[in-house]
Amino acid sequence: MAVARRLLPDWETEDEQLIYRRWRASWMRWNGTCWREFDEAQVRAAMYERLEHALYRVPVKDGQTEERDWAPTKQKISNLLDALGSITLLPTDLDAPAWLDNQGAGEQEESPIVACENGLLRIRDRALLPHSPGFFNLVSVPFTYDPTAAAPTWERFLAQLWPDDPDAVHAVQEWFGYVLSGRTDQQKILLMVGPTRSGKGTIARVLKELVGKENLAGPTLAGLGTNFGLSTLVGKPLAVISDARLDGNSNNSQVVERLLTISGEDTIDVDRKYRAVWTGKLPTRLMILSNELPHFGDSSGVIAKRFVLLNMTVSWLGKEDPTLMDKLTTEMPGILNWALEGLARLQQTGRITEPKSSREAVTTMQDTASPTSAFVRERCATGPTCSVPVDALWTVWREWAEDNGVRAGTKQVFGRNLLSVVPQLNRTRPRDAYGQQVATYSGITLNQREPHSPES
Repeated sequence: MAVARRLLPDWETEDEQLIYRRWRASWMRWNGTCWREFDEAQVRAAMYERLEHALYRVPVKDGQTEERDWAPTKQKISNLLDALGSITLLPTDLDAPAWLDNQGAGEQEESPIVACENGLLRIRDRALLPHSPGFFNLVSVPFTYDPTAAAPTWERFLAQLWPDDPDAVHAVQEWFGYVLSGRTDQQKILLMVGPTRSGKGTIARVLKELVGKENLAGPTLAGLGTNFGLSTLVGKPLAVISDARLDGNSNNSQVVERLLTISGEDTIDVDRKYRAVWTGKLPTRLMILSNELPHFGDSSGVIAKRFVLLNMTVSWLGKEDPTLMDKLTTEMPGILNWALEGLARLQQTGRITEPKSSREAVTTMQDTASPTSAFVRERCATGPTCSVPVDALWTVWREWAEDNGVRAGTKQVFGRNLLSVVPQLNRTRPRDAYGQQVATYSGITLNQREPHSPES
């Protein structure tokens, strides 16, 4: 520990603020505008170089001392890094962005901070604060903040995509600001669905330029369900899943579970090849691009409610502007200001705009993910005073499933799926007029206008 403390000034600024930290089994280094993960092999290499010719004094006879070569070895370096990790350790439950000192703690509570090349931009009053390693942030936009910058090409582009749907443009604007802010509290996933060359990829590329390529992950939808599928998301504020495809007949429950976990701000263990397991809340906002509505198997239908869905109806195939991205890149400072307006509106309303034009598609996705949810909405009523015999409901479900091309499954599976859709559901066995016990669901009943008969 003594050697570690002697070396600590190498890891500090002139005003004694640490620029190296140990956080969630990883080394982090401040690069002047934000904190980045620093590969352990590089940390070890730096320690070997720093201590290659290091000497230390040891006592010898008659109270004298002599110099000896410290002679770094693998074991000595490992012990040294353990000690440095203990000294610089950040709490595991610390989520970025956050102030590490009391001086700045109030700033984050009052207003989000966006790191730019020329300072920390306080959203509340658009004031620029000096960069500081005391602000633990993982994202910094790769350009300077210019309060006068505009983005006319970008705004015209979006108006062409949604000429009669300003809510869709507002949703994109708020999403951009949401990603920049580092917030995850909305617990939403942006899903853009539309034909080829409909603008989905351009929007994603602009957001990638806005946050910086090094802050982006590009997993596949199916890959999220694999053993190491989440490892690329660690420390990444944005993941863009392009050309999303999932076979609804395959076992995609793991993918659905992970989408819910990431967007729901839940703590998760992330397996990483040849490295320690990472445990924490992923800072990643998910953005999915698809030519068609993905088919998620989720008996509860909850996954559909996590999406802010944007429909793209116009294809520019054959009419693309090959210079568009170059034009938009020059407008990045203006697009930042545009995104900050979206963030300000999000702070005021408390939620990302969900366009009315997408409601039907969200319902379709929910019904596709959970046919039981569609059945309950179409054929049932719910409430504390409702009840229906199990066999009567089962009969109507089988008829509905056949009419809608859905596999009815077993009565037990139907009951389990029903409980995920109607959490207040209970199964009881009251007696009928003849004193016989009848299996009954309480909390749900069939709509009276729908004819039904109990299974004989």
